[in-house]
Amino acid sequence: MKKAIIIPAYLRFSHPDALLTSEGFGLTKRAIQSLEILNDRDHTLILLVSMNPAEGGGEHSFGEMDQCLRKEIKNLRAGKTFLFSNLHLSGVRQHLKQRGFPFLSAFVDLQGFSNIRNTGLLLAYVLSMEAVIFIDNDEVVEDPLYLKIACEHLNEPYEGKLLQGKGGFYLDANGDILLPSPRLWWRILWNKTKWMNEVWKSLLASPERYLPSPILLGGNLVLHRQLYSQIPFDPYIPRGEDTDYLINAHQQGFCILFDKELKVKHLHPPRTGEFFYEELRGDIERFLYEREKVSSGMPLSLDPYPGYFLRRTLYLKAFLTALLLAMDYFKKRKWKEGAKCLDLMSLLIQKRKQAPMSYVPFCAEWGRWMATFHEKTLGPLLESCWV
Repeated sequence: MKKAIIIPAYLRFSHPDALLTSEGFGLTKRAIQSLEILNDRDHTLILLVSMNPAEGGGEHSFGEMDQCLRKEIKNLRAGKTFLFSNLHLSGVRQHLKQRGFPFLSAFVDLQGFSNIRNTGLLLAYVLSMEAVIFIDNDEVVEDPLYLKIACEHLNEPYEGKLLQGKGGFYLDANGDILLPSPRLWWRILWNKTKWMNEVWKSLLASPERYLPSPILLGGNLVLHRQLYSQIPFDPYIPRGEDTDYLINAHQQGFCILFDKELKVKHLHPPRTGEFFYEELRGDIERFLYEREKVSSGMPLSLDPYPGYFLRRTLYLKAFLTALLLAMDYFKKRKWKEGAKCLDLMSLLIQKRKQAPMSYVPFCAEWGRWMATFHEKTLGPLLESCWV
């Protein structure tokens, strides 16, 4: 089976010389080095690099930075590596427009969780990959058999259905699956960790290896070509694109199960107060959006998570949580941050597009593109991406 490991990398830096010393590159380097443990060497690494220079960095330096990255990656890894960065975006977008896909070209991007994953899927399809395995750059692989486990039974019948996608666990630094719930008083109504742990406990209690799950984790996700060529990630959702992918696939009749043997270690950097604000904002938008989506499609059990946040009480929970987080900031005399949290309440009364009406035409365009595209059409651009 021809397979690719896809790692999205987000590199933020103040000037080009700081690229290789940035936190993002340090995480990415660690993730790539961890792949050396794999027994299966017959795979391609697709590295998606989102470069975010500070103001004044300019696009003129993308070429220089791309070459610098290639030298470093070549020293890290001897296997097949395909590096796609900001340098290559305009060429792919222009090509899509010329081929009659201007709508799709607007979503080929290295910004946004769904967009960067979809860009990886487009490249994997062009490279004729039968299976793609997503790993985030703040993770490491510790099992030499990880790829074997990831591809095992993929696209094979399982209990009357064709298994075309698999999700797996995250382990923390101590090797634990269950996560400690952060002691944040303002999250009393928004304790996602508690409900996610309930899902993990249920999966762990079952003797079966493959199980239906209401959650997928984007940093440990396996998709077969027959699935990803028809179902893209939803570019209209701000976060939670992984579990949302499960919903989209289910509504189109595809089977994605949780594989309890599929594990990676998740070693994310420390979270700051800004992260909690951005996470809450994204979650409110996400759950409002998903609530509309699941109400109009095939029934799917999403309890206890994210189902807990998709009920009618979502509006009250979101309103009170935003208020409590604002009070927490005000208590610390962080007036600007507190005011931003109060602004989150406006999300609850904004007029939103109907979720299916936004995603359905994008999905149709995706399938149309996949039916007509092949490797030869990108030619020189693809050749320039190989490390």
